Amino acid sequence: MPSVETIYNEAIRPLPPSDQLRLAEIIMKRARPDRTEKKSILEILENIRPPKNPRSAAEIDEYLRVERDSWDD
Repeated sequence: MPSVETIYNEAIRPLPPSDQLRLAEIIMKRARPDRTEKKSILEILENIRPPKNPRSAAEIDEYLRVERDSWDD
């Protein structure tokens, strides 16, 4: 089996930087499978935003109740 340096110089170094980064990401995920995948700040914000266009006061009350209940967890 060739050395890591040989593999890098012959197969990885010629790749464009974007492909090198993708390869590094794949290797890191497999080397540390216990780590959770990081989310972008936009994904996090999308998950915490209130629902768009609530239709009634009852829906708003229900949303607020669920949010307040989640604070106790």
